[in-house]
Amino acid sequence: MSFVQHTQCVQIDDKDYPSWAPRPTTTLVLLSIPVLLASLAQPWVAAIEVPLLLAYCRWWLYDRLICLGGYRCAIGMLGAVEPPSEKSGFDKFDTDYSINLLLAPHNIQELPADYPASVPPPPSLGDPTAYYHDEFLKALHRAIANDGIQGELIKEQATIKDDGWDFLGSFNKAVGSQVLHHYQPYLHCEFEGGGIYKLMKALEILLPLVTAAAIVCSIPVFGWIACAILGAVIAVVSLVGVVTALNDTGKPSVVDPATGQTSDQLHTNRDILFVKGTWVYDSAHEGWNELHPIKECLLVGQVRYLSNDVIDWDDAIKFFMVSVGKWRLDWTDPQKPLPIKDSGAATGQDWKDYVRFTCDKVGVATSGVTVGHQSDPEHTWTIHPAVDGCRPAGHPPETPILH
Repeated sequence: MSFVQHTQCVQIDDKDYPSWAPRPTTTLVLLSIPVLLASLAQPWVAAIEVPLLLAYCRWWLYDRLICLGGYRCAIGMLGAVEPPSEKSGFDKFDTDYSINLLLAPHNIQELPADYPASVPPPPSLGDPTAYYHDEFLKALHRAIANDGIQGELIKEQATIKDDGWDFLGSFNKAVGSQVLHHYQPYLHCEFEGGGIYKLMKALEILLPLVTAAAIVCSIPVFGWIACAILGAVIAVVSLVGVVTALNDTGKPSVVDPATGQTSDQLHTNRDILFVKGTWVYDSAHEGWNELHPIKECLLVGQVRYLSNDVIDWDDAIKFFMVSVGKWRLDWTDPQKPLPIKDSGAATGQDWKDYVRFTCDKVGVATSGVTVGHQSDPEHTWTIHPAVDGCRPAGHPPETPILH
């Protein structure tokens, strides 16, 4: 699948804004925008505000995300989604389409075996309700983060902790019959949009214009004429930049390997997705790990609920388990073959092997070598290689046998 990427993660030692330093924030930018609009009468103010907004965009694109370890792969059930259309205020320029995955093979709001016995009494000072709520969230996160399967992807990494960055983990809405507080720890993943990037490009065009306006607008008579012309140009560039940025939204792109079709349709609490992307820590929020951007996304199964919020993950892993000789399939219903589990339920190691296997195969399928071979003349047939194909270079011609 094709993907959009404007962001670049940064190594933790190379950040322009370390954990202890003040950095551009959405609040600061929101305060800057009305000042920028009011600066039409005072162009020199815009010459100050535009660089500030540019700094925010560059931080967002090139310094916000901390690299954790290259490409990583994950399989999980699609939980809450965050489309650009649901964002408001300056956040609308963040046009990424975010999805949240409940990592396999966990259940909705699964708690560790030591909860609540492991929770110490609340401190004498403070709100006990808030304390137990926080402990509940920590327990939910720990149940997945410490699983030894895929949990490392959402777990606080030592480099992040040692460098002083906050870490909460990514939580979003959970839907189910037994959920408490409606919070679920997820692996946050994003299909990137171009909103902040397009805004940055518009600001780069505006910067020399507002600088020139700050100079010529201070010149009497003839300067005022040039000032008016520049003001009109600035207004047009600003309007076009804003509209272009807001409309460059990220879109989900999911490949169904069974059909080869690509779709933008997502089904929360039903689709089981495989995703591959760059593993990063997002320093803009309370602190969490994510895959950003998503570079590959496959539909590998659909959830069936055994009871209440207990997920049957078999549909996602059954073909892998058959391929390694651990399961067989009952084909009574060709549309929904059922697994016969000769070796028992899939283990945590089976899931690790399945994620690694899928990741490796997707890597081979999308590698430059594979894509290059797909354009070789012998692979450009339409009807059948024996009918309208050709022989690879270096092979003698062969008379096709048609049946």
